[in-house]
Amino acid sequence: MKLEPQVARALVAVMLLALLGGRLGQIVHSAAGSPHRVTAALLVVALIAVHGLLVLRERTRPGPLVAVEAVLTFGSFLVVGDIWGPVAGVLGSAVLLTLAAPASWLLFALVVVADTGISYLYYQDAVAVAARTVTDLNVGLTLFALVVLADRVRLASAQRRRLAELAVARDRLDTVDRLGETIGADLSAIVDSVRGLGAAMTAGPEATGTARVLRPDEIWTGLTEVVRRARRSLAAAREIADTHRRTLPAPGPAESAPVPVMFRFAWWTLLLVVVNYTAITLANLTQNRSADTAGWAVAVAVLVVSGGLQLYHGAPRRDASAPRAWPWTLSAHALLLAAGVTMYGLALIPPAFLAVGAAMVRMRPRPSLVVGGLSLLGLALVPDPDPITSRLYWLSGLVMGAASAYSLCRLPEVTRRLNETGDRLARMAVQQARLRVARDVHDLLGSGLSAIVLKGELAARLLESDPDRARQEVRELLPVARRTLGEVRAITGPPARLVFADELAAARSLLEAAGVRLSADVSAPLPAGADTLLATVLREAATNVVRHSRAGFAWVETARQDGMVRLRVSNDGLGRRPEPSSRRGTGLDNLAERAVEAGGRLVAGPEGDLFVLTAEVPL
Repeated sequence: MKLEPQVARALVAVMLLALLGGRLGQIVHSAAGSPHRVTAALLVVALIAVHGLLVLRERTRPGPLVAVEAVLTFGSFLVVGDIWGPVAGVLGSAVLLTLAAPASWLLFALVVVADTGISYLYYQDAVAVAARTVTDLNVGLTLFALVVLADRVRLASAQRRRLAELAVARDRLDTVDRLGETIGADLSAIVDSVRGLGAAMTAGPEATGTARVLRPDEIWTGLTEVVRRARRSLAAAREIADTHRRTLPAPGPAESAPVPVMFRFAWWTLLLVVVNYTAITLANLTQNRSADTAGWAVAVAVLVVSGGLQLYHGAPRRDASAPRAWPWTLSAHALLLAAGVTMYGLALIPPAFLAVGAAMVRMRPRPSLVVGGLSLLGLALVPDPDPITSRLYWLSGLVMGAASAYSLCRLPEVTRRLNETGDRLARMAVQQARLRVARDVHDLLGSGLSAIVLKGELAARLLESDPDRARQEVRELLPVARRTLGEVRAITGPPARLVFADELAAARSLLEAAGVRLSADVSAPLPAGADTLLATVLREAATNVVRHSRAGFAWVETARQDGMVRLRVSNDGLGRRPEPSSRRGTGLDNLAERAVEAGGRLVAGPEGDLFVLTAEVPL
């Protein structure tokens, strides 16, 4: 069963409406004159409305509303007399919800005692007053329990959302630390080394002043160290990307355990409700005088067995399992109550209200709705001398009793499932953040680090044969290293914003360093939404040409067609260079995921003698 916080609050609203219907039924059924009945009805509506404002809207200062409820609860006796009440339970629940224990429970008891004393002054009937007192207790405890449980569901939902945010933030900080300790440190050292090598190579052997002259072997050693650090960082980037792609472990058994506090709270509250309904039934039997000594013994036996069966198949269970043979015990419960109502009339109907709630708990959603509907229909068809008022009272009682039993049984289980869902959402949020980091580490850092390795190796090889070209490669190394270091710092923040024109220039430099000639036809301007994605695709495509092919030529083309922007990157080298390990590349998978998320697609594969990568994204 799925129960959102809004639905839990709706159950509170249903209880208030049912309580309103029950009190209106009693007022209209009374023997008082019409003016008093109208006034009492308006006062009840006002009381329920004020309580609804108190419990269904978040207010920082509930004191004035509680004061208004107190005036309506006790002041109305002076206005309408003995047709007022029993409604003190509404004020009692407001006291429990707004004050801290134990003072709230003491004041709750004082409210019930005060209402009992005032009622006795009007009725002078101990049984009737006892029935009103039990009703106040039942209404107050039930409303308090439902509001607290609904608020706990709401708080649990908010806490789980916060947990997901904190889990993502914590994982992001861990990633920052790993990137900083490995790739960030190496790239900082690379930037310093390249800056020093560039200055030394530009100064030349004739340099004077503060510039230090490095021997060719020292320059070669420096370039070798740059390449070594770049290779190490590239391996670390792959390892971080692979780690972040791994699926988080499934929750252990402890995460699926029930909520102990919620379970105990709901169970004991339901026990009190069962006791209260039993007391109300005994008061009804006393007032109707419908049983002799033997009849009383039978009635008490029926109520005791009914209460036990209600707790057996209608109370929450720690493992959220269904009780054994509940269809049989539920059927026996229904037959027992049917026999009791047949013998004693509607005086013995209150326990049946709770039984309807238990049936709705155990049955599937549709059958449970059928049971609830048939119960309402059957009660509506019961012959009654006053078919409007008395029937309204009993129908409201059915809604209140069934909603109480259903909610108290379901809410602990719902809260447990909500916790499990929150845990899954937190893991999913972390996993999504990790996948984004993994893609960025691969797509952004992989290209930059590969370019550093390639240019560093090329500069070292050209150091003796072509010093000018070597100096040029070292000069181009510095912006690449700085850019890659900046991307390390940006990976765990907002998504990196790449510019297609800049990536095209970087791709040209990378490919030419690898001996690949690049031809570009990008006359069509790219819209802002597609620029970053296609820039990322171009970066990965250029890196793949260098790492996985023996290409001599590459072509980059962009065009617009049918509401799409198309990027086509092709090369003439289908042969793959041997990989140093069996690790499977994920660059094209990452790009395909990005394209699909943007509403486009990406395909890559041979076309004749060429290897072609085509990406399309919507305008």
